[in-house]
Amino acid sequence: MKTYIYPENLRANVKLWFWNVRDFIIISGGVIVSVMVFANFWNILPAAATLCYAFLSLRADETSVMDYILNAFRFFCVSQQEFRWQKRSEN
Repeated sequence: MKTYIYPENLRANVKLWFWNVRDFIIISGGVIVSVMVFANFWNILPAAATLCYAFLSLRADETSVMDYILNAFRFFCVSQQEFRWQKRSEN
């Protein structure tokens, strides 16, 4: 059996700083487009969208900010929150 230095024997996700490589490529492309749009039209909306995506895709301990928000929404808005405890009658 071969032993790899890379974590989890090449089965772990590739990361670059706090993002997955896919997210980092999307953010880099968004930054390039945002700079071009800002230089030509003085519009900061693409930069704001890129920064929002960069914040939402931050990963810490295998959980992104977007995953945390979705789990919180699912817990508070979709799943059951009312529990009723009743004493069983013994027959």
